[in-house]
Amino acid sequence: MDVEITGRHVLVTSAIQTYVLKRLKRFERIFARDGSFHVILGVEKGRQTAEVILKSKYLSLTGKGETGDLYSSILRAVEKIERQTIKHKGKIIETKRHKAKAASVANRLGVRRRSAGVRLRPGNGIYEEEAPKKPMHLDEAVLELGQAENPFVVFRDVESGQVRVVYRRKDGSLGLVST
Repeated sequence: MDVEITGRHVLVTSAIQTYVLKRLKRFERIFARDGSFHVILGVEKGRQTAEVILKSKYLSLTGKGETGDLYSSILRAVEKIERQTIKHKGKIIETKRHKAKAASVANRLGVRRRSAGVRLRPGNGIYEEEAPKKPMHLDEAVLELGQAENPFVVFRDVESGQVRVVYRRKDGSLGLVST
């Protein structure tokens, strides 16, 4: 974790430096190596300001504190960064919970993957299945319909090159849809 401290119209003493490092130590376990902090301290007309900028691989946060005391300004800026970090972490956890809940609801409803070629599209419970890539005659598609567990077979016709669908109707007869 890199920490850079800059002073504008203020001398950065070792006490200030120690205080800043002590306050930023709590972020060390979260941003072990990929986080870097830039702390800008300033004094203007009796106002003591502190700005803490956090840059990491995944996010960039800024916290500002302004009071009459430099140490309390640093504390306010660090607390703002901490709140933003907690908010960001909460969003990540909530997203994971939402995905897990959607998967459990799909399992409860009996939505399962049937084979290696079938994928469940995230979020909407729709199966995505790939049709055979080789062209077929209508007779081959009818034979495959007898073996398939789906009530339809999608295929590309050898003679016309069109995509066609052979399906079993409710009365038991077969139907053909051409595109």
